[in-house]
Amino acid sequence: MPVTPPRYAAFVSPHGYGHAARSAAVMEALHQANGAEFEIFTTAPRWFFEESLSGLFNYHEVACDVGFRQASALVVDIPATVAALDDMLPFDAGQVQALADVVTVSGCSAVLCDIAPMGIAVAERAGVPSVLLENFTWSWLYEPYWDEVPELARFSAELAAWRARATVLVQTEPLCEREPAAVFVDPISREPRTDPARTREALGVGREQKVVVITMGGYGEDMSFLDALRARPEITFLITGAHETERVENLRLFSNRAPIFMPDLLRAADAVVAKIGYGMVAEVWREGIPFGFVSRADFREMPPLEAFINRELQGFEIAPEAFAQGAWIERLDELLQMPRTPRSGGGAGAVAALLAGLLQQSASRR
Repeated sequence: MPVTPPRYAAFVSPHGYGHAARSAAVMEALHQANGAEFEIFTTAPRWFFEESLSGLFNYHEVACDVGFRQASALVVDIPATVAALDDMLPFDAGQVQALADVVTVSGCSAVLCDIAPMGIAVAERAGVPSVLLENFTWSWLYEPYWDEVPELARFSAELAAWRARATVLVQTEPLCEREPAAVFVDPISREPRTDPARTREALGVGREQKVVVITMGGYGEDMSFLDALRARPEITFLITGAHETERVENLRLFSNRAPIFMPDLLRAADAVVAKIGYGMVAEVWREGIPFGFVSRADFREMPPLEAFINRELQGFEIAPEAFAQGAWIERLDELLQMPRTPRSGGGAGAVAALLAGLLQQSASRR
C-alpha cells in the first residue's frame, strides 16, 4: 500500500518576506526528507510559496500575525501597528477553533510557527505540538516604544504569554536575544535551484558581465538613482520593488508582483545592495556574496544583524539617505572587488529533523 505522506501546518508571519523564506526553507527540507505536505496559513503571497516549495501544499489566506505595519521599507507606522494588534488580540476563540478544525481534518501532526503565535493557540486547540521559530520576539522589538505607546506593552505581554506555551522553541542566527532553553541553529535559507549560467541566460546577461542585485525586500521604494545605474553599462542591475517588470538597457526591473526566486538571483550575481532583514542576511550568508547593506538606526533588530554581518560577511553599510540619493554607486567597484565566501548547510535541516521527530513521538504514543 502507498504510504500517506506526513502533513504539517505552518503559520507564517507576513511581515516582509524573510519569515516566508525561512519557513519555506524548513518545509522544503521536510519535503525532501520524508515527502511532507503542508497547510500554510498566512497573508504572505501564495506565489512566494509556489516559487519556494516543490511539494504539495494548501494555502489559507489568514491574518495570523501583525509585527509592524510599515509606511515604507524603512519607516514603521506605529498607529497602524497598534490598530492591527487591537483587531487581532486577544485571538478570537471561534477563529482559533475553526483553524484547529482545518489542522485536525487535514491530518497535520505538528504546527510550525514562524514568529506567529496564533499558530501556538491553534496547535493547543488541535492537540498537536507546536514549534516556534524565531530570531527575535515581537515583545522585544516593541519594548522601546512602551513609554510612548503603552498599548504596545499590553500587547507584548499577551504575545509573550503565547510564546511561552510553544512545545519547542527554536532560535536561529543571526539572533537578537538568546533564550538558554531554546534549540539553537545556524541561519536558515532557501536552496538555489538553477545553475547561475541558466539564470543569467534567462535574464539576458552574459557570463562575464558583472551583476548586482538591489532589493528592499517586499516593499517598493522610490529609486531616483536609476539614471546613475544606467550610466554603468558594464554592470547589469537586478532591481526588485519597481512599478513594472521590464528591461531598460542594463536594468532588469521586477515589480513586487513578479514571482522571482531570490536565491537563484543571488547565486548568479556578484554583489547585492539591500535592506537588512533576516531573510536577506541568511541567504546572503549562504552565498557569501559581497553585501552593501542598508540599516535603520531607529530599529532594535539592526545592531544584532549588523554585528553578524560585520563578523561573517564582506561588505559595507549604506545609510538610508545615502541609499535614496544613490551615493553608494561610487563604491560599487569596491564592493565588486570583495571576495565571495559561499557556505554549505544551514539550519533548515536541523529544524526539519526536529519536526520529523515530533511526528515519530506522536506515532509511538498511539
